[in-house]
Amino acid sequence: MEQKPSIKVFFSVSVIFALLFSLGAFLNLPAANAATQNNYIEHEVVAKIAPGADAGAIAAKYNLGISLLKSSSDGNLFVLKCRDALNASQQERRTQCVSTAKIIKKLQKDPAIISVQPNFKYKPLRNANDSLFPQQWALADTANFAGGVSAPSAWNLETKNKNKVPIAVIDTGISYKQPEIKKMITGGRAKGTNINKPKKKPQDLNGHGTFLSGVIAAKTNNKRGMSGASFFGNLKIMPIKFNFTTEQAISAINYAKARRIPIVNASWGGYGSKGLDPLLRDTIAAYPGIFVTAAGNGDPDTSLGYDHDSGDADKKMYPCDFDLANIICVGASDRFGNLTDYSDYGATSVDVVAPGGTDGDSIVGLDLKKNKFTYAVGSSVSAAYVSAEAGLILSRKPNLSAAQIIEIIKNSVDLKPSLAGKTTSGGKVNFQKALELAVTNY
Repeated sequence: MEQKPSIKVFFSVSVIFALLFSLGAFLNLPAANAATQNNYIEHEVVAKIAPGADAGAIAAKYNLGISLLKSSSDGNLFVLKCRDALNASQQERRTQCVSTAKIIKKLQKDPAIISVQPNFKYKPLRNANDSLFPQQWALADTANFAGGVSAPSAWNLETKNKNKVPIAVIDTGISYKQPEIKKMITGGRAKGTNINKPKKKPQDLNGHGTFLSGVIAAKTNNKRGMSGASFFGNLKIMPIKFNFTTEQAISAINYAKARRIPIVNASWGGYGSKGLDPLLRDTIAAYPGIFVTAAGNGDPDTSLGYDHDSGDADKKMYPCDFDLANIICVGASDRFGNLTDYSDYGATSVDVVAPGGTDGDSIVGLDLKKNKFTYAVGSSVSAAYVSAEAGLILSRKPNLSAAQIIEIIKNSVDLKPSLAGKTTSGGKVNFQKALELAVTNY
C-alpha cells in the first residue's frame, strides 16, 4: 500500500518509546542522579538582626563569620557563614562546617534574629542566540506567545548529557549539506539508511525529512540559523529514507527497532480505507516505543480539517486512528494555541496539539541547500515538536517508561477551551510543564 506525507505545505510526524520496560534500558542510558544540588550556598545564611543588637557577638556565639550586606537599604542585613569554611575546600566544608539547615535552626531560636534564610543561588535564564530564533514563535514561552511550547523555560531544566537521545525520522531522508544538522545525525550502529537503496546515503531530494529533522534537532545557540528543541543538543536524528509504501514502512520501523532507537518520526499517512493498513498496524504495535503521528491536514479543497470521530470512515487518518497504546496523535495549533482551520481533530483519536503554523505565521525550518532556511505549515510539523518533547523528557529522565512519557505529555498541556471536545487532552503541549512534571512527580 502506498502512503502519502500528511502535510499542508509540508508534513506529518511520528515518535516511539518502550512500553513494557524503561526507556533508559531501551536506550542504554545511565540513570539520572537522584540527588539534586542545593539551590543555595551551603554553610551560610542571610539574617536580619534586631537594631541595637551586637552582630559581632551573635556571630561569635555561633562560631560564624559575618559581613554586612552593604548594598541593602536595610542596615540590619548580614551574611553569616561557617568560620571554618572561609578558606576551606569543598570537602573540608562538608566535614568541618555546620549545614545551612542547622545554622538556620539555631538562629531562629535567638531573640536578636528577626529573620534568617538561605543565601539562594540563581542563574540566568537560557535564551538561544541563533539569528532566526526571534522568528521562532513556536518555541517561545507562553508569556510571549500563547501558542509557543515554552522551550526557553524548559531549557533551564535541561541538563547536558553525554548520551544523546536518537530519533528515527522515517521520511524523505536528510540533507547532509546543512551545517545546522550535519553533526546531529547518528552514526555507528545507529547510522541511518536508505531502505530503497541501502548502499546509498539517505540523501533528501524533497525537503520534507530535512525540515522535520531541523525542528527536532537543529543545533541551538551557535549564533546562526535556527534553534532546535534542545539547548544542549541532546537530540540526534537517525534519517531513514523510504518510498512511502507498506513494504518499506515496515522495513524502516523494524530497522529502527533492531537498533534500539526509542523514537520514530513518521510524517505520513492515508485517509479512509486506503489508509487502513493492517500490516503496518501490526508493525507499529510490535515496536517497543511511542509512535507520534500527525492528525492530518483535512480537505485540500476547502482547507478545513476533518473530524476523525464524525462516523465517516473516509475522514479517518492512519496511522493516527490505529487504536494502539503507543501512538500519540498530534493536531496543529496556531500562534495563539488554538486549533488551526486546516488541522484534523477528534475527541477520542487526536491526543494533543502543537505548533503547526498558518499561512500568516508559518514555522521556520531547514532548506535542502547549505545555510538556507524555509517556512512551512502542517500537522506533521506539530508532530515533530511532540517527538522532540518526548526526547527531552527521556533525556532528562532516562528511566521513565514509554507509557509514563505519553502520560506526561498529555497531562502537562496548556488547556484551551477551544480544544475541548477536539482532542483527548484538551490542550497544547508545553515543554516546560512536561519537564517539571517529569522531574517532580516521576
